[in-house]
Amino acid sequence: MPKKIFKKLSLLLIVFVFAFPALAWDDVGHKLSGYIAWQTMSPDVREKVIKILRSAPEDSDLGVLYPASSRSDAGKNLEFFMIATTWADIIRDRDFKVRYEKYHKSNWHYSDTFWAQENNQVKILEKPNEEGGKAVEKLFEFEKILKDANASNADKAVALAWILHLGGDIHQPLHTSARVTELEPKGDQGGNTFSLTPKETPRNQQVNLHWFWDSIVGRNVSRKNDACDADYLAPIGNQMMKKYPFAKTQNSLSIGKFDVWQQESFKVATTELFPSTLIRFQLPTENYKKNAYKIAEKQISLAGYRLGAMLNQIFGANQTTAQTPPCKIIRRVMYPVSKTNDGNQKLEIGLLNLCPANKGMVSRPMMGMMVNGKIEMFEYDVEKVFKTEKEAREYAAQNGISDISVN
Repeated sequence: MPKKIFKKLSLLLIVFVFAFPALAWDDVGHKLSGYIAWQTMSPDVREKVIKILRSAPEDSDLGVLYPASSRSDAGKNLEFFMIATTWADIIRDRDFKVRYEKYHKSNWHYSDTFWAQENNQVKILEKPNEEGGKAVEKLFEFEKILKDANASNADKAVALAWILHLGGDIHQPLHTSARVTELEPKGDQGGNTFSLTPKETPRNQQVNLHWFWDSIVGRNVSRKNDACDADYLAPIGNQMMKKYPFAKTQNSLSIGKFDVWQQESFKVATTELFPSTLIRFQLPTENYKKNAYKIAEKQISLAGYRLGAMLNQIFGANQTTAQTPPCKIIRRVMYPVSKTNDGNQKLEIGLLNLCPANKGMVSRPMMGMMVNGKIEMFEYDVEKVFKTEKEAREYAAQNGISDISVN
């Protein structure tokens, strides 16, 4: 093929791939970071946050995302909180012109560092000609609004929704990275110009590296039988928290240090995302896919812990007395218990014993519990399963169990 024709085709490919929006994690990834943040937050902070989010300006359409259903308030609050993490993507819809023009800001979703690979080394380009996004800048700005006693709840609601989203965005490594190559002298726009499908692939079937990372959770854990978010996301989030427990990250949360969050994510991008085995116009190897999902699990968990801990710090009351979790609690968990989800497990309301006999001597599932403002992981046994929420609450009342949450 003549070089001129090849260059023209390459340019057309770049123009087409640029048309793909940079969404960071898709709704599944963002909702999972929200789910993990929710588990990290104290009950009083959850209540304050929901009140703020429901006070959003009417033209933002944020408040209308609150579920209108017969589910419990706890269930609806969690669902609303998770949906709120995706609001900044929902407002991309141009069909809602007023909302789109007022609230959508495309360059707030990323904070790129421009770099190049030279002699297998990462060279940071200090003065790129392109704008690198404002995610970190906006996170600092919105944090100030949340801390401002004079700010209205309406302003805080919009700020909070952006924080929940952007906090997730910058933990997607490609939302911190603009890799410069001969083919992409202005940067690869977070992998959007790095095609993973052959050159002759039809336009509607082309795949790029950014999309690969955005959609990584849904491609690794399928949503069976069109499961609702409560049934689909909770097991994934719980598994992530078990694999990457809060206790192992609490000393490196860097709460409010959004520049540090970005730098850590950028390091992941430069050291893990572009190995020599990743070849343009070819799908990633199985080893790359496996490692990518591990990275995504860790990044989503870390985003959730950081967001939850930050909201605890901003909205939580100072705890003057030490707290210890009760041994008996009631929660929805995957049951019957097994090491892996074999398809027969369902979310059931169970009486859990956090102080089982011979603790630590057998393999048990784990659950995160708030202790002294921090999430700690506890092994548990399922001692009883309830058919209905009413049955569970009656049992709790009769047996003095005060810690019950069945959302």
